[in-house]
Amino acid sequence: MAVSSTYYLNAPSLGSATAVFSNAALTTLAADGFYSDGVISREQVSGVLLPQQTCPSCATPCGETVTASGGQGIYLLDLETGTTVGDVGAVIVRFEPYGVPDGIRGTLGVNVYNKLVSSVDGLHQSSNAGSFTYVGQTSGDCGISGTTYPALAEFTYNGTTFIATGDTQSVTVAPGDVSLGASAPGNCLMVIPKLTASPSIINFEVVGPCSGTAWQMSVACPELLTGFSSSVSAVSSVAACALSETTTYYNASLANTPGTVGLYDLVFADAYGATPLTAGFYRASGSITGGNDWFQVSSAGVVVALGVCAPTTASLAWSFTEAGGSVGTMDLYVNGSIVESRSVTSSGTRTVSAGDTINVQVTCAQCTGGGGTYANAYSTGINVDSDCSSTGGASIFTSVYTVVSGDLGTTLNLNTFAVCDTACV
Repeated sequence: MAVSSTYYLNAPSLGSATAVFSNAALTTLAADGFYSDGVISREQVSGVLLPQQTCPSCATPCGETVTASGGQGIYLLDLETGTTVGDVGAVIVRFEPYGVPDGIRGTLGVNVYNKLVSSVDGLHQSSNAGSFTYVGQTSGDCGISGTTYPALAEFTYNGTTFIATGDTQSVTVAPGDVSLGASAPGNCLMVIPKLTASPSIINFEVVGPCSGTAWQMSVACPELLTGFSSSVSAVSSVAACALSETTTYYNASLANTPGTVGLYDLVFADAYGATPLTAGFYRASGSITGGNDWFQVSSAGVVVALGVCAPTTASLAWSFTEAGGSVGTMDLYVNGSIVESRSVTSSGTRTVSAGDTINVQVTCAQCTGGGGTYANAYSTGINVDSDCSSTGGASIFTSVYTVVSGDLGTTLNLNTFAVCDTACV
């Protein structure tokens, strides 16, 4: 196994040196063997460096699942995300800490990532930039907040398991680093945006501060997020529901439904997962779980609420019935204009909105035989009126019904009749 130590060269770099020494005065040759600066390696034989070789990456390739189980310590995992121009996008990390608290952060280049979301209770993130975020169950807390661990054993992943390096690290848990819940957070999700081919290695560090630790992590290779149609941001769900879906946003899905937004998903303005959506309400009908129409985003770019847009119309179900040998007509008015005119038994529906006015005119012109000599014209439902005559025709022109907001999403009924009978009905 490779061992890190301090050595000295007789040239500015390993590539141009002729030998490796164990002292700064360059009087004592280092032992024969392989030496590397992380980019190249050279073998020293009898005090002479042989031609250089390019070091293969020792990092674990993306797309694998890593599990850990052991004692208190800090666990290190270097993960290779690819070095070609196509190896860019959002790196989706799924971290399952179980119940006992564990701290996690990932570093790509100079950027440290510690934002997690849980399908159980949403956002978990240290309030201290660059710190570990500790997640787990409150009942499993061993008093970690504010505690300094001066000599945590260090373990590194060798592709199969974590092995002790023999080194230790000092870790202090600041109060703002701790984000525990009443229950285990389940499989948490983290997004690391990779905008360029290099750097390609993400350095993950997981701290098990209690007497033991167990966790699982899977890291997908970088891939552009799936987009969905959405409105721009609005100040309320009502305002969002009035907007058109004119733009495309992107989600990192807890439920693994790319392009379909769910509660506690991370949502972004770009396909790399680099720019979280601004806080507000968004309409995305057809792209939200549960048939919802709008979602709300927190200042952290997390979906914190879903809902259905209130209906903006109502349905008007109308009917006209002739009976008893009557000769009648029906004229239906909406906003003062005739929208339906009938002289035979008929029915239908129309869409109306808040503020629309509805009334109806019904005539029973004559009763020439069959059912009786009393002419009846009447209506039921939202417009109630009636007229009856035994010597001629009957006619009504009802008062106006105005559609109100409470009617939206419902069906309004208006039934009209022209009937000959033996008496007024």
